Amino acid sequence: MQTTAALAQSPLFQDPIEELPLFQRIKLSYTRVRAVAELFNPILLVDGSIGTFLAIQYNLCIGTLANFVEGRPDIEKVISEALDYRILIQFCLTEIDHGLNAINIETSATLQSNGEFLLHTPHSGAAKYMPPTCPLGIPSFAIIFARLIVGGENYGIRPFLVKLHDGFKMDSGITSRLLPPRGTSRPIGHSLASFNQVRLPPSALLGKLEKPHNIRECFFQSIQRVVSGTLSMGALGISSLKLGCYVATAYSLRREVLDASTRVMRPISSFSTQYIPLLSSIARTLVFSAWSQDVYERFVDQNISLTQKHFIASVFKTTIFRHTPEILLQLGDRCGAQGLFAVNQLSVLHAESRGAAIAEGDILGFAIDTLRGRVKVYKPKFPDHLLAKHEDSVINELRLFLAQDSDHRGAETERMLLPQCRGVLEAIGHRWAYEAALERGVSQPIIDLFVASLFNLDAAWYAENGGITRWKQKVLLVERTTALYEDLPGLLKLLDVEGYITAPIVSKERWEKYTLELPCYTTEPLKRAKL
Repeated sequence: MQTTAALAQSPLFQDPIEELPLFQRIKLSYTRVRAVAELFNPILLVDGSIGTFLAIQYNLCIGTLANFVEGRPDIEKVISEALDYRILIQFCLTEIDHGLNAINIETSATLQSNGEFLLHTPHSGAAKYMPPTCPLGIPSFAIIFARLIVGGENYGIRPFLVKLHDGFKMDSGITSRLLPPRGTSRPIGHSLASFNQVRLPPSALLGKLEKPHNIRECFFQSIQRVVSGTLSMGALGISSLKLGCYVATAYSLRREVLDASTRVMRPISSFSTQYIPLLSSIARTLVFSAWSQDVYERFVDQNISLTQKHFIASVFKTTIFRHTPEILLQLGDRCGAQGLFAVNQLSVLHAESRGAAIAEGDILGFAIDTLRGRVKVYKPKFPDHLLAKHEDSVINELRLFLAQDSDHRGAETERMLLPQCRGVLEAIGHRWAYEAALERGVSQPIIDLFVASLFNLDAAWYAENGGITRWKQKVLLVERTTALYEDLPGLLKLLDVEGYITAPIVSKERWEKYTLELPCYTTEPLKRAKL
């Protein structure tokens, strides 16, 4: 069993938390992530807040600080304490009024005559949005991105290392307002942070004081860890799919109903309305899992540019999250009322996948760069395959439109092109995932089902250009899922997440144990289970 699987089965992760007050649930998330950090083997499947915390602390913050550690023992100390989770670090880039257009943020850091900086939020719309900056018992720092002002001149957006609080009280001039939790996702304490003329020492600036030759390039270089974050979000999406597929399939295999025609009990998994979404979801999950290995190997290639890495990560994440929220919502629906409860994981996974899908990424920019040939798209290894032809058609169709349009920034281009940008990256991703699955030994029936499960995303194209009528598309999906139905129990093992399941509906024994721990009302005084 994996190291973290034992942790996933411990009371820290298995005990129900739904009835705990919000503040206690947020603190529990920090307790869980510290337990994971001590193992140094991320357990990102059971509690989505863990993935968020680790992505912020290890990837965004420590990854950014590592670029400035040379000759800075103070930064080295911060990194050491952050690795052990003795302190927290937040990554404060976006603002209420500036999300994907973060290059226009308004928080300022003005150089003073004594070498210090004044960090200031000019208005409420410039408050740092989302990072959990409220005190929760652990001292916290933040990498604050602010516009550096020197002698009244804009030196571009630069990162500053700022202490937020001692775990209990905010530092002078810093205000943090706790936002409500995001629906059914695990709470992490999303906040609004603002700064009122906060004095920072000269050492707070990460990097050199000199004005960069290219302010825009300097900005993107300073936030380069966001690129790795884009990749990691896609990987978390696959983990969510594995968990969701396991819960819904295990429940469907054990849940039985009376067949109206035979008067014999049968598992609900045997109905086509159940096994088609289950198997098509598993097929996509296994193919995407194989693809993730290929994506990782290309991403860590030291010979490619940061722009190319960002393109790889964007294609990966965009493609994964085209499917993740949809699959998890559908799997939850197939579990009926059970799929609505947070304790069964599906609704929480769906809510968290929506948050991950929104965070980071630049779909529009890379889609347009693809159409104009500014980024390298890996050539299809099987150019005659249906998915390769689909990719080629999607790209060339939009290239033809751009060639005929004289104003690339005009209103007509915006209306016609922008809604199609996501589809460009998805078409590349689907073809690439198919090739990776073939090369990495995914079984042919699974790959064939993966392809059939994509038809409905562009049914008209496959009918017009692939010669597969709408009805034939449906027939192929049914045939390929039916052929795999007997393998359904075995496919659960391929997901390799059994040790991370907390949902009680996956077995009769777990469900009975769970119900016995619920608040119980009888003629006797109220009995409550211990949390």
